[in-house]
Amino acid sequence: MKIANHFKEYFTASEQPEVIDIEGATYISILGKGSPGTNAFYEKKKAITQWSKVLEQHFKKTIKAFENDIVEIFYWFDEDKVGYVDIGNFYTTVDLSLLHYRIAIRIPNTITNTEVKQVIDNKPDLHFADGLEHFVYKAGKSVQLLHKGPFADELETLPLLQQFATENDLKKSGMHHEIHLTPFEKGQSQVNLRTILRDPVIEIN
Repeated sequence: MKIANHFKEYFTASEQPEVIDIEGATYISILGKGSPGTNAFYEKKKAITQWSKVLEQHFKKTIKAFENDIVEIFYWFDEDKVGYVDIGNFYTTVDLSLLHYRIAIRIPNTITNTEVKQVIDNKPDLHFADGLEHFVYKAGKSVQLLHKGPFADELETLPLLQQFATENDLKKSGMHHEIHLTPFEKGQSQVNLRTILRDPVIEIN
């Protein structure tokens, strides 16, 4: 199955802020720390797509066969050290060297941690074999919108998402999530990028 078609709602967002309930999902992922855009960041981004292709080949012609090349990133700060960081000021409040991230690609929910480990064991020399993780996450109630254009312009888009959340008595409650619908490598033009910006939220008491 093509993941993007099978989970169409998950990979769809309007250019206007909206509330959506996000189901539980399964991913392969690689952890990192520091500012996005570094060489290390893009090495991990390239590695996750390579691992996805390995998994696709492994499960080809089985009931767990899938195709997916959409890279997603989960971002967060250690709030015990830096305090609460809201949606609108996520990239401007704290030094980005303190940013944590998880680069991920969604896979079928039926693929288990054990199966992923077996694939890793068969490819010990592939980049980041020791860092690849099976990851399960459910964001639940979230706010989101579709951002078009360069990543740097998210500094103007995220405050709009924050305003929407505030107007609806909601506040950020988990990892900032970006879904890169447009394939992108370092050095390429960012003019035509399409990125879903999504944040889990809870009601303000």
